[in-house]
Amino acid sequence: MLHYDAFSIHGSKPMTTNFSLQAFEDSAHDGGDSRFWYAHQLMGWLGYDSWQSFQGVITKAMGSCTRLGLDPTEAFTREEVIEGGKTVKTYRLTRFACLLVSMTADSKKPEVAEAKAALAAIADTLIQQRVESADLARLETREDLKIAEKAMTGAARDGGLQTTEFGIFKDAGFRGMYNMSLRDLQAHKGMPQGKTLYDFMGLEELAGNLFRVTQTAARIKSKNVSGLNSLQRTAQDVGSEVRRMMIQNSGTAPEHLAIEEDVQGVQKRLKKVDREMKKLDKPKAKKKP
Repeated sequence: MLHYDAFSIHGSKPMTTNFSLQAFEDSAHDGGDSRFWYAHQLMGWLGYDSWQSFQGVITKAMGSCTRLGLDPTEAFTREEVIEGGKTVKTYRLTRFACLLVSMTADSKKPEVAEAKAALAAIADTLIQQRVESADLARLETREDLKIAEKAMTGAARDGGLQTTEFGIFKDAGFRGMYNMSLRDLQAHKGMPQGKTLYDFMGLEELAGNLFRVTQTAARIKSKNVSGLNSLQRTAQDVGSEVRRMMIQNSGTAPEHLAIEEDVQGVQKRLKKVDREMKKLDKPKAKKKP
């Protein structure tokens, strides 16, 4: 157990409330094989008053770590420190964990915006590619969409849909939302053959489809929809409603939204950031005299 007295989790607001990259670098702790930072110290720099609310940010960042296929326990290590004579629970954070936290924290806080910009700039320099909060949001929404589609499939099956009919049912939802079949939509967007369209959708389009899928499942259940024709009509109706909403809000029909980098590419890029940041924080080898 370590003694650490610079910040307070409970009670008064932390002493430091502005993010300074130099202060961040200077506050790194030597973990032997790599440098690390304390979560409750980062909490103060990001403008959070309450450990309880900041714990939610940590949990969300750990979820992002898992979606990247990384072990969150390596980036977020539980720790206890002595502060003001009291035992305080916190986390040891790697530099990459600090980046994830800044990307999932409340962007309305100016301190968060400063931290996110500074840490993302380091990441950009290391891999020569931009790293943005939308990357994590796309991964999260894509994962939610996978779960939602399973729920919609289950609702349709409860309504009597046969396995051989699912393609027809699913296509009806796309026809409603895009005014064209899934096959035509893939051609319209210039999708690579053999690839899943969802994996190339931007955040706005993914979110629209997530809403369409969840609301289709909800309507099937609430209206006790059954039979292929009724299920097909329901999927198309909900898709049409989502289409109108998206056009009303943005002025752009969903079929005209541009495809983006494959989410698998996003995962690889962020994993590369993790690897390069680990190298950055490893102890420097001493030169032989």
